[in-house]
Amino acid sequence: MVSFMETKCMKAKKTRVQKRAKRTRRKLKKAALDVFSEKSVDAATVEEITEKADVGKGTLYQHFSDKEQMVVTLVQEALEHLTERMRSYDNDPETLEQMLEHLLDAHYGFFVDSREEFLLLFQGKLLLKFESEATEELEEPYLRYLEEIERQVAKYVSVRIDPQKMRRLACAAAGFVFGFFSFAMIGMDSAEIQTSIKPLRRVFVRSLSAFLGR
Repeated sequence: MVSFMETKCMKAKKTRVQKRAKRTRRKLKKAALDVFSEKSVDAATVEEITEKADVGKGTLYQHFSDKEQMVVTLVQEALEHLTERMRSYDNDPETLEQMLEHLLDAHYGFFVDSREEFLLLFQGKLLLKFESEATEELEEPYLRYLEEIERQVAKYVSVRIDPQKMRRLACAAAGFVFGFFSFAMIGMDSAEIQTSIKPLRRVFVRSLSAFLGR
């Protein structure tokens, strides 16, 4: 019969193991994100990730089945972080134009504060074009992200908009910010990027509003 103290010690040991496993998993994800940013997802190897994390390959495979699963996990988490920004308001937007401006601001803040995740998401979109067992898993978080943009915008449209039209708007918004920022990173600092995008985003917001018939 197991005593109270033995049970307590077993639980404490289990807790320590769980905490250590969480720390290792976080370390692996951070290392993978760094390597993907430096080398690209396609070029990065498991060996480079484990070397960066200072763990063995066996340890990595205790947490992830392969590199593709690491990509899917990191993309899911990055898009959750971006979605949290889109759902967070300093002041509630009152018009469609203000909501569109807010969405662009959320993406800009994400780009500035989480540049490695931004780069991963841009690369992840390209990976969707490749044949891979992870393609469907990788596509799902992007679809949820587009649906979030659609939900945010729909609250400011009085008439029902065709779902395909809303999806095109969401894709246009995502394409604008990811396309602009990914190329602006070449030779521009954050202040220059913010200054450069201001006139473009005003025109873009007006165009999106007109697209929705506002």
